[in-house]
Parts: sequence; C-alpha cells; structure tokens
Amino acid sequence: MLRRSAVLLLLALAAVAALASSGANATRAATADILDVEARPFSAMVKWRVSDPGRIVLEVGLDDRYGIWSPTTVAHNALTARTTLSGLEPATTYRFRVVARWRNGMKAEARGSFRTDPWPSSTAATAVPAAADVSTPSSASPFVLPPALPPGVTPAPPSSTGALPPGTPKVESSSPLRLNGSAIFPRMVWRQCPTYYPTSMGAGINLFLGVSCAEPDEQFDRLAGRAISTVDAKTPGISGPGVVGWHLPDEADVSVGIVESLPKPQASGRVTFLTLTDKFSVNAAPGPFGKSIYPKFFERGDVIGFDTYPVEVRCSLAQIDNVYWMQRELVSLTGGKPTFQWIEAGPMEHCHNNEDPTPVVVRAETWLAIAGGARGIGYFPDWWAEDIRNEVRLVNREILALAPALLAPVAKANWSTESPVRVGARRYNGATYVIAVNTSTSPTSASFTIPGLGGRKLRVFRDGRVVTPLGDLVVDKLPGLGVAVYIVAPPGW
Repeated sequence: MLRRSAVLLLLALAAVAALASSGANATRAATADILDVEARPFSAMVKWRVSDPGRIVLEVGLDDRYGIWSPTTVAHNALTARTTLSGLEPATTYRFRVVARWRNGMKAEARGSFRTDPWPSSTAATAVPAAADVSTPSSASPFVLPPALPPGVTPAPPSSTGALPPGTPKVESSSPLRLNGSAIFPRMVWRQCPTYYPTSMGAGINLFLGVSCAEPDEQFDRLAGRAISTVDAKTPGISGPGVVGWHLPDEADVSVGIVESLPKPQASGRVTFLTLTDKFSVNAAPGPFGKSIYPKFFERGDVIGFDTYPVEVRCSLAQIDNVYWMQRELVSLTGGKPTFQWIEAGPMEHCHNNEDPTPVVVRAETWLAIAGGARGIGYFPDWWAEDIRNEVRLVNREILALAPALLAPVAKANWSTESPVRVGARRYNGATYVIAVNTSTSPTSASFTIPGLGGRKLRVFRDGRVVTPLGDLVVDKLPGLGVAVYIVAPPGW
C-alpha cells in the first residue's frame, strides 16, 4: 500500500509539473529577433533568430511600405540564420523587417534599418542579353489576351481599333544593366552641367551620361563617387571614379545615320549607351537614312534607348500610347539587351499651342515605359520646374524601392486592348507586381487577370490602397492618366 501511494503521489506531482510547464509555454510569446546586419554596396546580409518553428520572410524598402520580399525560410525548430537582400543600390538607407508566421497562424516581426556602402570607385559594367522567351508562340503575346469577365457581364463585340498596333512583335524580357554583377535600374540625365548635379542627385538621378559646360575631370570631381557616369565614346581613354562606359552621339540614327561612322570603344567592364529616335518603329515615319539601318545600330550599342516625346515632339498627348507600344517593340528588336526610354520633362519648343508636360504626364509616361519593358529611364531636358522635379523625385524613389522586382522577367497579365489601360507585370521571390497606366485623360475602369492570383489582395504601392480581386480578375478605377503599381504578397503571406 505504501509503495502504491508513493507511485500515485509521484504521478500526481508529474502531472502538476506538466500542467505548469504547458501553462508557461502557452503564455510565452514566440519571438523574431534581428541579431546583426552586414551592408555592402549592392546587398545586405541580415542575421536573425526565431524562437519557434514557422515560416520567415524579410521585407525591405525605403520606408514602411517596404515592397520587396526575400525568399521564404522554413524553420522546423528555433533557428538562427542569415538572409541576403540583393538588388540594392549603393549609398542608400533602407528599412526592413523580419516577419515570422507561426504554426498557429500568429505573426511576429522585428524591424531595423541599414545604409548600403558608397558607390565603388571601380565598377565593372555588363549588359549580357537575356535569353529568348520561347514559352509563348510567336503569334501570341505574353501580355495581351482577352480577360475573364465577372459573372453576368456580356463581353463587348470585337473592334478593329482594339487590335495590337500593326507590326508589334512578341515581347521578350530584356536583361538589366549590371554593376559588379548586381542588377541596377539607371535613372539618367544627358550631358548635364555639373552645377546641376546636386539637384539631380537629390531627385534620384544615379547615372550621368556625359558632361556639358565642363571637362570630364570636373564631372568626376563633382560626382565624387556619389553616382555613376559615362564619357564620350570619341574619347574612350578617359576614365575616372564611377565610370561605367561610354555614350554614343545623341539620336545617332538621324544625327550620324551610318553605323560605321560611330566610334567603337571596347574595354572589359565597360558598356556603350546608344540613344535613337522612335523612327525604328513601324508606327513612325522613316528617318533620313531609312529603316534598314536599325539592325546594325542595335548591334552597336550595349544598352539601347530611344525618345518619342508625344507632347513636345509629336505635339499630341493622344499619342502617349506610343511610349508603351514602342518600348515593347524596341525590347523585341534588340535581342534581349537592356533597353531604356527618355521621358519628356520640360519644354522643347517643337510644338505650338500645346501644353508642356505636367507632373501627371511625366509620371504616366515613366510607368508606361517601365510597363512596356524598360530597364532604365532618362529625363530630358535636364532642368525641371519645381513641380516636375518633385514628381521626378517621387517616381525615382518608387523605382529605387521596387528596382529588384522591376528588373525581373515579365510575367503574364491578361487584359484587353479595347481598354486604354496598359498593363505590365513582374514576379520576384513569389510576389507579383502589376503596373497599370490609363492612357486616357478620362477616368477609366482597369480590368485584367493575373494567372494564379487566386483572390490574393493587391496593395497600391504609392498610397497603400487595397484592391480585392475576384479570383484572378482585378477591376479597379483609375483617374485620367492615372497610374497604379500593385503589389501582391507571395502565397501564404
């Protein structure tokens, strides 16, 4: 009897201890902690620790909107690990957070910030063409398909005006410009006087194509490693801190016309920037040298851009759609090389009785070019009214925050050309990014589908507005020339 009583007492004490232990565990909050951050010019490594099994992701951006996700890590127990945040830009302050989702569905997070190292004084620039996209038949487009419609909605009859512009080829993803192996999104001005460098850098310019009003030595001294630059291809031997290559003559297809007359500098770790007019397009009249010159021009440059300027050169805001379609066309014609577009940002005095570009126009054109596949943006002229400069700064800040995603390969987004809204999509680390731009000056309903969206909500990056889709279908209202950059978190987040 005594032995049996003793055993029962021990069992009772063990049960009480177990209950006490489970009660303590039930009240203990699972935690996510930041242990260390090691920043470099183009990346940062974050060391973190979680106390319980769960799924962990890092979000990073310029402010509390974040915008970029890391790959997800699965922790089967308490874990200390490191996550590398790549695709960052030098001399930039970033905010980030470590987010853990536990098995019970609860979340925990820890927030931090860091500043990347300055621009390297020595940079190796590369522009390796992207591989061809063979996933889509040549008769189709990876962007444009008839979208699904909500239940009970009758589709509109076909219209000849809604077809793809004649000659628009299939879109392929072009490659980004890379510095020291890291993809970067150039935001450029053309041959600017060094006096304006501080203002331009304050507005988010990171690449200066040449210099005016001064010699290259002053260009290097004034930039002082705070941005990158090029020198004239006619003087290929000149170099200095932050030089990534050369620029060929502006609008060389009409200013030079004969590709054999162009300089042909070559050096390891250097690339050549080439700007053309829009006369390469099937939707533009031929230039003085015809259209047969363009294949050789496309071969000559490493990073290829163009200008179309609907307001200041074509003299009609109604032609803003060219910014999107011609960008797509250039991407398809240049064999996967990085492409960019110049955005009109001030008076050029080519047109009479028209309004100069407004901040709304600058914003719409910039995002139209990016939606069409641009891997870089330039602003011309290089001096801006205060309201334009403020918009350039805001747009450049958004581009910088989202650059790793904007430089990712295109993703499928289905939409109708009957609508004036143009759409482009990317996927990066499981997150989906959709750019929608209304090319009409009137409010318009944007309608598109994203395969695999599955009802996940979209957040508008600029203002945080949330849009709830119907399965894969998204319907939203955009104001005249309105832009929405939507972000969809990776599945499970």
